[in-house]
Amino acid sequence: MSDKGGAEGVDLKGFMAEFDKKNKLLIQEIGRTYSQLESLSWLQRRLSIKGQLPPLRGWAASPDVLLKLHTYVMEVKPRIIIEFGSGSTTIVIADALRQNGIGKLISVEHSQYYADQTIAHLNAEYLTSWVDLRVGSLEPWNDVHMNTKGKEKPSKWYPRRLLKDIDGIDLLLVDGPPAATCQFARYPAVPALLERLSDNAQIWMDDTARRDEKTVCQQWSDDYGFNLEYVPMEKGLGILKRI
Repeated sequence: MSDKGGAEGVDLKGFMAEFDKKNKLLIQEIGRTYSQLESLSWLQRRLSIKGQLPPLRGWAASPDVLLKLHTYVMEVKPRIIIEFGSGSTTIVIADALRQNGIGKLISVEHSQYYADQTIAHLNAEYLTSWVDLRVGSLEPWNDVHMNTKGKEKPSKWYPRRLLKDIDGIDLLLVDGPPAATCQFARYPAVPALLERLSDNAQIWMDDTARRDEKTVCQQWSDDYGFNLEYVPMEKGLGILKRI
């Protein structure tokens, strides 16, 4: 019996295989979307803010990471938190600090445009006292780096002057600079701040579903002796702890 259907010569087997493939992708996408909506729902219950978070699609941190972040800050109560890249994470962390009644977030941002948006959200929610938002354009980074394509895209990172008074970091959240900055753009975060981490500090790297971020996490683990765990979030999350 032929698998060709009628005069048009439709390949029934090929059609069904393609249909099954697209159906599986659709089911996966529905599951992913449901998971993010579920995380967002739980996050909204935990937050004390009155307004909206910034949009959580595109470059922003996903709801599942934000929920885990808010939960961690409220449970562990870190005193000093540093983040590279401001936005929804800034609001979520600041809210958790306010509910704890203790702690400080130092948010480092390279874009005044995005910093202004974050500041507007902080002001609207009366969260500014919990955040020290520091802005500085990316500068050449001449220290140790993984970037092998320096001639095409020289290594750049945040100005060190923005970090000179920081010590005793309990949580380091690395969500910047943008991947397009240079190869392995986020690598400098740990060598720059290694000596300022507290004994029980954790380092969180967002976007480890991407090759560069995952590779950076493994290199940090190898170079500095951290225990590395990958958490299955929508965009991936790497967590490093001292052994």
